[in-house]
Order: sequence, then structure tokens, then C-alpha cells
Amino acid sequence: MELTERERSRLRQLVAEARGSAPDDGVLAGLEAKLAAGGGPMFAKYAELLEPAAETDPEVLARLREAVDSTSRIAIRYTARTTGETTERVVRPFNIHFYDGREYLEAYCELRAADRVFAVGNVEAILDVGDGETESSNLV
Repeated sequence: MELTERERSRLRQLVAEARGSAPDDGVLAGLEAKLAAGGGPMFAKYAELLEPAAETDPEVLARLREAVDSTSRIAIRYTARTTGETTERVVRPFNIHFYDGREYLEAYCELRAADRVFAVGNVEAILDVGDGETESSNLV
């Protein structure tokens, strides 16, 4: 489904208003992230800046796909290959792309309060998030 910029703008406004009364609603948060990204085309602007990736763990990829499909918040442990920095972040995944032989996750990152692109191969672990708390027993 393609939206005009005017339709997208109005829909973003309505979702923002709805989030005001339900700030923890994951579905609204996911919709807001998708609308902000234009439903995925923003990925193209990152193509030349993409993080190099390790091999993708099939279990991690499956869990990420589930999170995209259900618009679920998840916590990830991610190591940036360019800097070696490892962070744990709560993200709201909204798209997975295949580019140059690797999978990349588009998600709203709560740590950075912005949309980010993550190399799926650099996701070391996924944890479920319940009521804002990370459940370490669900480590992949």
C-alpha cells in the first residue's frame, strides 16, 4: 500500500495523538516507526553506510522475523564490527532487508530514540522484553 506524503503526515499525527494516551502500546509504536521510515524505503539511504556483518544465526533471524511480524519490542545484544562496541538495546523491529548477501534489521532503537539499521549477523543475542524488564532466561 502506497500513501501520499499528505496521507502519511496525517496518519503520523493521529498515531502520535493515540500514543499520548497509550505510550506503552507496542502496536502504535511499531506503526509510528514504520510511518516515520516510509514503510521501509529509508533503508536505501543507509546502503553505503551499512555495518559489515558476521554470518547470520538462523535462530536469531527467526526471532527477529517473529518480532517484525508481531511488532514486538525485543532486547538485542549487538556488537558493531567497525568499533567493537557491544551494547544491549531495546528495539521495535519493523523491517528486514537482504542487501549485498546479508540481512539487515530496521528498527526503532529506544537507546538512541531513533530509527537504526542493524546487521543481523552482528546481533549476538535476543532477549524478550516484558513490562520493560529484560528476561535473561530467554537468551538465544
